Amino acid sequence: MKEIIYLSVLTAVAFNLTACYKQSDILGGGEYLANKENNLVTDCHGDLISIKLKPSSADKFWKENSLARGTTDFVCKDYTPYSSNKVTDCQGNNIANQKGGLAQFKIRNNFPKYSTGEIVSYTSFNCKNGKVIPIEK
Repeated sequence: MKEIIYLSVLTAVAFNLTACYKQSDILGGGEYLANKENNLVTDCHGDLISIKLKPSSADKFWKENSLARGTTDFVCKDYTPYSSNKVTDCQGNNIANQKGGLAQFKIRNNFPKYSTGEIVSYTSFNCKNGKVIPIEK
């Protein structure tokens, strides 16, 4: 009986200690911004965005680019991040309002694919003479 009580107390203490850490601290080291799928987020130049120092690189990134604090879902157009519902294509049309939205935009413009055949999760492109040029990170 003592062993069961001891094991129960030990389990409760261990559970409470793990509650002090965010999942991103355990999986990603807690130093870089991660999205809801726990993938590390990079800026429009492919650099990881630090969250370690205050003010962090993430705080500066959001402020300098007029993005809501906590934003991890953004589109890079000409190396500038835009909210995914506000970015325009190379003709000035809002991508989110187009048929199929961002996913269809990436298919139409031949964005790179992972080895699994799935189109890359990030969206980064430049405009050249009115045409979309996907950028590989």
